[in-house]
Formats: sequence, C-alpha cells, structure tokens
Amino acid sequence: MLPLRTIVAPGILACIFICPVGAFAVPLVSGPAGCALELRARDASGNTILMTVAYALDRPGLVLAPLSAAARLRTQWQRLQTVPDPGPAGPGDGPAPIEVTEVLLQDPSRDLVLLRAPGLAACGGEGDGAEDEQAAPAPVPAEGDTLVGLRDRDGYRPRVFQARLDKMIALGAGPGLLRVRIPDGGGAGSGFLFDRHHRLFGSILPPPPGGDRLFACAVPIDRREIDVAASGPGLPVPDALARPADDFSRSAAGLWAQALLLTRDDQADRALHLLDDVARISGDSDVLMLERGGRLFRIGRTDAAIADFERAARLSPRLHLARFNLGVAYGTAGRYEDAIDSFTHALEIEPLHAQTHFQLALALMAAHRAEGARRECDSLEKIDPALARDLRAALSF
Repeated sequence: MLPLRTIVAPGILACIFICPVGAFAVPLVSGPAGCALELRARDASGNTILMTVAYALDRPGLVLAPLSAAARLRTQWQRLQTVPDPGPAGPGDGPAPIEVTEVLLQDPSRDLVLLRAPGLAACGGEGDGAEDEQAAPAPVPAEGDTLVGLRDRDGYRPRVFQARLDKMIALGAGPGLLRVRIPDGGGAGSGFLFDRHHRLFGSILPPPPGGDRLFACAVPIDRREIDVAASGPGLPVPDALARPADDFSRSAAGLWAQALLLTRDDQADRALHLLDDVARISGDSDVLMLERGGRLFRIGRTDAAIADFERAARLSPRLHLARFNLGVAYGTAGRYEDAIDSFTHALEIEPLHAQTHFQLALALMAAHRAEGARRECDSLEKIDPALARDLRAALSF
C-alpha cells in the first residue's frame, strides 16, 4: 500500500495517497524490442485467432509467453507459431513463422509458459546472458528504480515502454508482487519486465477490467527455474495446453494484482472483496491490513479502517506505517488522545520522521494541549524547517 501522507489542515488530521513521479534518468533503448516475438494461434483453416506478446530467450528455440493467452480459445486452435515482432504496421511479408512444438513449463502463479520452437535463433539482447546457468539471478531492482517493459501491442502504444518500480509486496509463500508505474498511461495487458540493463526479471499479469492504466503488476521470474525446465523434455503442445490450467487470477498474487490496479473510489468495494479473498487463501498480514485500511479510509469508512490498522499494528508492533496510519485515522474520527498515543509510538520507532511530528502536533492542538504542540514544532524545526513553518502557520504559533 502507498503510505498515507498528511496535508496541512488546521485542527484536523487528513491524508491523501501519493505516487512517485519524476523524470527517468535512463534513456529508452531498443534492448528487449530486439527479442520481441508474437505468439499466434491458428485454427484448422489457418486463420489466426489469437496474437499475444512473446519473448525469445538467449538459448536457441526457447520462448516465453503469457500462459493465459496461450491457453485461451484452446478448443478452437490447432497450431501455435512464433513470429518476429512485425511492428506497428502489421505482419506484412516478414520472416516465416516458426512452429511451437513443446510446452516446457507452465506456471500459473506467474501466468507464464515456456515453449520450444525449434529453428528459432537465440536472442542476443538479454543482458543477463547464459554463460553460467548456476549463477545467482540478478537482484530485483529497488523501489523507485527505472525499468523497461515489453507489452502486447495496442493501437498507438509502443511495444517497449518505460516504467518505474513503485511497490514490492511480499506474499509469503509463492512469488512476491511488483507494482510498476507506467508514465505513458497506456497500461500493460501482458508482457515482461527488465531492469535497466535489460535483464529479464518479471512477468506482467493481465489487469482486471477497468484497471488503472498508469500501473501494472508483475511477479518475479526465476531464471534458474527456466533453465532447469529447458534442459529436459517437454510435452507436445496439444497434450499440455489441452488440460485446463489453474486460474492464476484466483491465486494470492493474482488477486492482489487485480486489487492494486482498482484505484478509483467507486472500485473500492470490488478491491476489498479481492483482498478478502487473499486473506482467505493466505491469512492476514500487516501489508494486507494496511492496504484494506487505506481503501476503507479513502471512502470514509473510518471505523473499519481503524480496525484494520489496529490489526496491522498488532501483527507488526515495530511497523512505523501501521502506527502512523492508525494515528491519522484516530484523529479523523476525533479520537485525539488515541491519535497522540499512536503517533508517540510511531516516533519511538522512527524518531526523525517529520510527518509524524507534524501530525502529533495537530493531534495535541486538537486535544487542547498547546504546549505539547509547541514542543513538537520545535522538534520538527530541527528535522524539516520548511514543514515546521507550515505547521506553525496552520496552528497560528
């Protein structure tokens, strides 16, 4: 969940959601575009009934594609083929398609399928290489890092796009979840993520209907797992994909991904229902309670938000954000003494957190404890003089 941050408002406690925005320091280069493929399914008459993005690996004949797309309309198609990315102008008279013969790995939790297409050359565009298959995978970028994405083509949108890693969520068992911000607002239905060195590390999950097109969710890819699968025999395409695949969208990662992309207030109930399903699958967690509480707070269900923030604080007593959000919610409900207690606990965890000092001062003033509010102004002056000036103006000190 994105942290609840404060706005200057005399006598009250309030919050807004914010997302990191800024210029990208790394220019967009072709990188993954040179390894881009299109996966096509053809029916008995040779008609193309499905096209989706795919990615050629740095070993001959290996292709990654979205599992849900590859299994879609399975009863109607008879052949799978890979085609080098035809570009926005359409397929034209480009290279001949290459038949897909085997399914080497199906991973519903990542919506990922590894295919063998003999005759497909190894792609030289990956930054991680394959010199040492036993080497540790490249580290996952940190929150705020610049990324490169490869997505399904859709109208004006370029195949390759820039993104920024917005949030990482640990889901316990199974892969974690990555939320990325897409500045062109074009979304990403399915595809892959790469770090700034164009090393493959993530599989983009399909968004829910009405999902926020400024964001996409993905799960990390374990390259070692792919190498192990590629070293053994696979199953013929009809035999493998004829079996219904597990629905990744009902996994914990899939449910989380859908909820995180439903950002409008009128989608809150739908998102909360998805988060409830996550809890039934994997149990409560501090990050889940913070997400639920934030959604509830935004739509004015303050008492319910307080209950979730209290649960998060009990699950992780040293989690500053739980105490901070709880204090904001208490203050909004007019429970100023509880807010003071919560912000005080938050400062025991992070003594130099400027926004906590700011909110504590507001709560003290609302509780008619002006002297305590002045002390917080003095403390804030040493940490963030500009914010301290805003606080003094708001409280007329």
